[in-house]
Amino acid sequence: MEQSNGHKLYVVLDQTFVCFDIDQPKNACQKLKLNSLAGVGPIYWRFLTNAPTRYFITPNQAVLRDDEPIEVCITLYQNKFRPRHEIVLQAASIPECGDFDPKKLFDSPENVQSISLDLGTTIMKIESAVEISKTATDFHTALDASSVIGSDRVDQLKSILNLTKSDTALLESNITQAKQLKITLDAQLQQRKALVDEYKSKLTVLEGSYMRKSAEVQRLQNELQNAQKAHAMKATTAPNEKNQANCSIS
Repeated sequence: MEQSNGHKLYVVLDQTFVCFDIDQPKNACQKLKLNSLAGVGPIYWRFLTNAPTRYFITPNQAVLRDDEPIEVCITLYQNKFRPRHEIVLQAASIPECGDFDPKKLFDSPENVQSISLDLGTTIMKIESAVEISKTATDFHTALDASSVIGSDRVDQLKSILNLTKSDTALLESNITQAKQLKITLDAQLQQRKALVDEYKSKLTVLEGSYMRKSAEVQRLQNELQNAQKAHAMKATTAPNEKNQANCSIS
């Protein structure tokens, strides 16, 4: 199977939209599903990035022999995202003989499928969606403000028609992106809820431990106070016993 530009098609991702929730204490991550297309045979795939110390991708390469989807987890280490970061998925067909060098499979670009991921953070994607929503052209205002007639009017309407087609394509793209963003935000919300539950559980354990430690400290303080009192009483009675011994008549 080939793309319109002549490059091969072997695999498909459930989404290329990757949005990291960096405003959390844990490393942000997102899961994708990778699947091979029907009838393409065994495929070798790999992920490449220009920030290998920042992204942990598990698994990051493997052989795909059937149409069972593979779940891939992309983790952003320390939540330090930069707009210049890139992640690309590459896939190539495995020779029928079965013996191959994974590195040499990607030497011929025309036989390699490449998919670039759309990386960003939650805040960036929300701001982008808001800004895109403001870019639609107000055609009614443009027509009302125009005073041209005749052939110029026809040319103007043709221009507006082209803008309408462009806006329609942009709107369709925005709708797709908005749907992906909603799915991602819902998943991130569930992760936040799970994180809150985890911290509540840890807090309960810590509170119980604190109460036990506090009781133990109180007990030791009481023992120390009793020991100090006993020592003080012993110190005050010892001189009296010595004086009585000195006053005895043999």
